[in-house]
Amino acid sequence: MKIFELLDKTPFTLIQGNPEAEVKGISHDNRKVKEGDIFVCVRGSHFDTHDVIEDAVSKGASLLIIEKDVPLPEGVAAIKVDSSRAAVSYIAASFYGMPAEKLNIIAITGSKGKTTATHMMAAILREAGYRTGTIGTNGAVYPLTEEALKIPGAERYHYVDCEETPGHAYYELHNTTPEPTELQMHLAMMVASGCTHLVMEVSSQAIKQNRVDGMVFDHGIWTNLATGDHIGGAEHETFDDYAWCKAQVLNMSKLRYVNLDDPYYEDFVKYINKLTIPYGESEEAVYRAQEIQNVYDEETRSPGVAFKVSGLCSGYFMINMPGEFNVYNALSCIAVANQIEIPPEPIKKALANLKIRARYNPTYDGKFRVFVDYAHNGYSTINHLEGLKEYRPNRIICVYSADGSRDRSRRWEMGEICAEMADISIVSEGHSRYESFESIRDDILIGIAKGEEKIGRPSTYEVIQDRVAAIRRAIDLAEEGDIVTIIGVGGHKSYLDINGVEEPHSDIETVREYIKELGI
Repeated sequence: MKIFELLDKTPFTLIQGNPEAEVKGISHDNRKVKEGDIFVCVRGSHFDTHDVIEDAVSKGASLLIIEKDVPLPEGVAAIKVDSSRAAVSYIAASFYGMPAEKLNIIAITGSKGKTTATHMMAAILREAGYRTGTIGTNGAVYPLTEEALKIPGAERYHYVDCEETPGHAYYELHNTTPEPTELQMHLAMMVASGCTHLVMEVSSQAIKQNRVDGMVFDHGIWTNLATGDHIGGAEHETFDDYAWCKAQVLNMSKLRYVNLDDPYYEDFVKYINKLTIPYGESEEAVYRAQEIQNVYDEETRSPGVAFKVSGLCSGYFMINMPGEFNVYNALSCIAVANQIEIPPEPIKKALANLKIRARYNPTYDGKFRVFVDYAHNGYSTINHLEGLKEYRPNRIICVYSADGSRDRSRRWEMGEICAEMADISIVSEGHSRYESFESIRDDILIGIAKGEEKIGRPSTYEVIQDRVAAIRRAIDLAEEGDIVTIIGVGGHKSYLDINGVEEPHSDIETVREYIKELGI
């Protein structure tokens, strides 16, 4: 493909080189650049890839996209744009043949529930016979064909078989919503693999950083908003900015579904410029949940939630996961499925047989159970621990960490909640990023002290920085009927981000290896 063919929707200035030159690939990561690639230079919060142009050119980059004046090597084409992030969304989509236009896309946004709702929606679509891919916190998951593996860039990314969705490939993602070059590649691979539908999480950061610019979604779901989360630092300056970014996902959607019961409903919908479809327990909801009750399967020792839906569709449904909050996730998916005209039976079957990576899916189930979850702030931690109590454990032993370079309130909240709700907790290291473990630990300890004050007694906790050692310690402490839960990183990650370096680590594999070592 020629350079000029990619730029019809992108205002630019040609700095040097030949716009008739051919390009073979596109990358924003200098480590993955290959001969004939476009290399997109982006200014990040910790790293500016304008500084590694020489490296990219040495690996064969044929076109540089820059947004500031920098020294340029001779013999390579370069264009300057106002915003690399904005430009690359359109350039990547053009390079891969506009794959989003060939898929029916359900976009899901919100502070919490995105991952669960994404997998619920995908399970429903697959049960109804639609070939479906997903993109989000739990990676990119879709059926993979030889034709898809021929898509430019596919050879640069490693995949494994997806345990939870047989017959599908799993690609790990570094962001909930990937950068445009990676996102458009996966969309193109889905199209090549015969997918007709995509369910994807769209984060507020994806909107802020132009990762989905130019895309149109067929359906947009908003789950909820939480204050404090993603506010400050390199994320969102204010709650209003956070809410506005979330709202743009729905403004990019043809049909828009909103949680009528969320306490921040009014703060959110004021930014929506089109009619919405409300769901919830309120009488005004057109998809309404009623008669919600917890259920328990004695044979599998597993809880769930049963509920009735009325309004534009009606019927009784059951989710094989605990937590009333999951009713809202399911209800939004039922609404979309009804609009797509999927009959009730595939919906019921999918929701009753969910298997979601790191969401109440035991990594070990023996004399005690071990769960791994991505709960990484106060809201998700309290919901996760409350859900675990519905499994009727003897005790809950919780290994947890809090993110570095993120809102400090997450640490105080997690420390407080674990002190209140866990019988034993172990503070360990997670994604510390550019902060020291000690500073994160000290904030968690402030929260623990607050939790102890609320319960009126000391809590039982340990601090073990090494995450592998912390997980092994928790398993050693476990007795008959206990639940060990490991949160803060999640089973979808194969690394810890320590001072900008990705150190290999998997919570799930750590559990499996130690259980095997113990022979239990």
